[in-house]
Amino acid sequence: MPHSDNSTTPAPFSSVSLLRCVKFGVVGGSGVFVNAGLLYAFTEWAHFDYRVASIVAIELSILTNFLWNHRWTWRDRPLATRGALLLRLGKFNLSTGLVAFVVNWGILVVLTEHAGLHYQVANLIGIAFGAVANFTISHFWTFLPRKECGSGA
Repeated sequence: MPHSDNSTTPAPFSSVSLLRCVKFGVVGGSGVFVNAGLLYAFTEWAHFDYRVASIVAIELSILTNFLWNHRWTWRDRPLATRGALLLRLGKFNLSTGLVAFVVNWGILVVLTEHAGLHYQVANLIGIAFGAVANFTISHFWTFLPRKECGSGA
């Protein structure tokens, strides 16, 4: 049976999912620029410790990524209410935030402190490791289509 991407169980390898993955990558790429730019600005210009600057940069890039993913990557999964949008934002922030703070931030600190890498290089490596996990969580949880009322589910 062919898969409709509007069902409540997304197919992992449909052509729509492949296009969605590409869109997610484009949005993520823009988020890398947001993150790296803010990390640099907060560290070099505002003189924050790079570990603190990274936390702020991560959160702001998460918010911009959510906006673009909601409006473009998963625009075929609209929400009817502001409450549903806030719930989706909370899910996105929770899932990508956990990955970012455990994976991205953890790798940043370990590679900077223990491997002697420049904080920007370590940051990019951390972002790369978190990207696959973030797409998977977003596709199968954060942007999962809502079940219709009366669908028996």
